[in-house]
Amino acid sequence: MNHGYETSLVKRVVNQLVASIVSGEYKDNVLPPQVILSKKHGVSRTIMREALSILISRRMLDVRPKTGTRIKPAKEWLVFDEEVADWRLRAMPDQECMRRLIEFRALVDPPAAALAAIRANRHQRIGINAAFQRLVHAGPSESLQSSAEEALQAAIIEASGDELLQQMGCVVRVGIRAMKTTVRTQTVSTDAQLGDYGKVVRAIETVDGEGARSAMSQVLSRAASVWLEETV
Repeated sequence: MNHGYETSLVKRVVNQLVASIVSGEYKDNVLPPQVILSKKHGVSRTIMREALSILISRRMLDVRPKTGTRIKPAKEWLVFDEEVADWRLRAMPDQECMRRLIEFRALVDPPAAALAAIRANRHQRIGINAAFQRLVHAGPSESLQSSAEEALQAAIIEASGDELLQQMGCVVRVGIRAMKTTVRTQTVSTDAQLGDYGKVVRAIETVDGEGARSAMSQVLSRAASVWLEETV
């Protein structure tokens, strides 16, 4: 069988399994035997085994003798993976989960901005400014705003040069998307929010680490305040 076709099949089955998991389809959080899952999804047991192995590696499933394959609590899933972070949010779309994402952003974005101000090279500074201009010109489109904000956040974290922060960045991107879908107003397009991001970019351009940290903290504080107002 063509390797690319196998990979596509495995990815499709993984997505189908995740959809069933987050919707609570499986009784008592126990998956049926592989042979039944294979028939249900129309794939070989080899493909099903690979799909299940992916979910096991991401700490979503636990396989034990006699008890079968069980779904682990969402809080135990490997969240430092963009897909898993997104799946977890789908499985726990509540205010407490969102609150934790906001708190997590506060641990990642401000120090990343401070390091980017000190470490970014010329090419990275140009990229950060270009991403900010995308955000400025995104207009009222929620999808354009979200993608532009994600691009700016990713550019800043990449410029930080910190591998741990870079790995955590995937969770931040999921948090940005989640906040966009739960907040009814177009918060990023406001002059105040853009002004906050502008301060971050200017601080990075002028190698002002503490200024970048402070400005990014203000970005998050304003976004959190608007989200809380919308969800109360």
